[in-house]
Order: sequence, then C-alpha cells, then structure tokens
Amino acid sequence: MSDQERIKQAVLSAIERTEFAQVLAEAIGELPGQEERSGTGTGTGTGTGATLLLNRIVLGDILDDSILGARPQDRTFPLRLLFSELGTLLAHDGHVGELAFTLASGLNFFFRAAMDGEAKMRVGLEVSRQLYTLAHDAKLDAEVVAKAAPLLATIMTSELERVRFESIDHTKVYDSQIHERTATSDMQSARILRPASFLCRVQANNAVKAKAQVVT
Repeated sequence: MSDQERIKQAVLSAIERTEFAQVLAEAIGELPGQEERSGTGTGTGTGTGATLLLNRIVLGDILDDSILGARPQDRTFPLRLLFSELGTLLAHDGHVGELAFTLASGLNFFFRAAMDGEAKMRVGLEVSRQLYTLAHDAKLDAEVVAKAAPLLATIMTSELERVRFESIDHTKVYDSQIHERTATSDMQSARILRPASFLCRVQANNAVKAKAQVVT
C-alpha cells in the first residue's frame, strides 16, 4: 500500500469516529421513516434531519455571516457561491455527487476533528486536491473557483499553527521550487493548465513545506 493510500485510510478511519459521521449515519437512517410517515415515498429527503445534515455538511454552522450572507459586491461572495454549488452537487448521483460528498466530508473532518498539526496539514492538502478535482470534473466556473480558492485557503490556514495554505490559481508558469506536476501532466510543458492542490509554506520563514500540485 502506498503512503498516499495509508494516509487516506487513516483519514477515513478517523472520520468514522467523529461526531459528523454519527450525525450523518443517524440522518441517513432517518430518511426512510420520514418518507413512510409523509406517505409520499419520493425519497426527496426534505425532512428536518436531512436539512440539518446538509447545513452541517456545507459548514453552515461554522461559516460566519460575512460568507453566508455575502452579496455580489462583497469580497467573500465567491466563497458563498462555491459552498452553494457544493450543496447543489451533493444531490447529484454518480461520479460528481461522490466527489462533492468526499470534498464536503474532508472539509468537515478538517474543521471539526481534533488532530495534531502535521495531520491537519496533510488532511488540508487532500481537501484542496479534492476541491480542484471536483472543480474540473463538475466543470465549475473557473473564475469563481479562482476567486474562492484563496479565501478558502485563508480560512483553512486559521486552523493551522505553523504553516499556511496558499492558492496558486493565478500562476501560469511552472516553477519547480513551488510546483509539482501531476502524473497526467505534460512533463515537458511549462504552462500551467490548472492547479491541483494548495501550496503550503512554513509561516516563520516562508519555506515551502509542501509544493502545490499542478497540471501542465
């Protein structure tokens, strides 16, 4: 098993023990009963448990009003759009819905679970990879993602002590000192087609802790 797979297994194991996972299991178990009581049998999942669950999944109980209530002219509006889109994609079946749920679960684990600094950084990087995977596969508006990513990196950095996340969405040229190509990249090209993860730096001296993955 590769190091990446071991990290993922550790993350999944930890998620299973969190309050978020318990709420998820309870809400999912509640839905069939709600359908039977309503007599509709539609499976829309509009009951109170599902509504509260969705609110928690998209961090509605964590994000402050400057994000949740942001207007088009506000700096944080792209982040509101991103989380709104995430909430919509969670209802999708198939690949995109699975990606959205994985991202939402990763964000919840990052913000809610107690872990040491190194583990939190690694989880955060995996979350950023999932963000860009979802953005690409779901064909999210590239401009919205590029504006929302730095805001999300800043919020996630507030949970870290010695390192910080940076988005590299507006960087167009590959730099081996701060970038790492993905396996599907053109290894000869210096043109960045899209980011694939956040950059992580040490706050004290600005040194690169983890390079940003990019697709060239």
